Amino acid sequence: MIRVTQEAMEQLEKQYPGFKEQVERFESMKLPRCPDCGSGNTASVVVAIIGRTLALDCATTKIHLDPKGWGSYFCNRCKRYFN
Repeated sequence: MIRVTQEAMEQLEKQYPGFKEQVERFESMKLPRCPDCGSGNTASVVVAIIGRTLALDCATTKIHLDPKGWGSYFCNRCKRYFN
């Protein structure tokens, strides 16, 4: 789910060319359901934490930042990592 306004998305696109397209790719991803709670509200884990990835994390629920890389996916509902 997109978490920012269209105006914020336009500002991020100016700062990070190709940002809107990248968010759209994350939004269209088919991610696995959580094996613990069965929720489909999951995210792909991104390990790098730099300006662009911070902005992506703020813009969509389809990615989750984790500097340690605990798993490939993260459940937004039960807050657990899984592979």
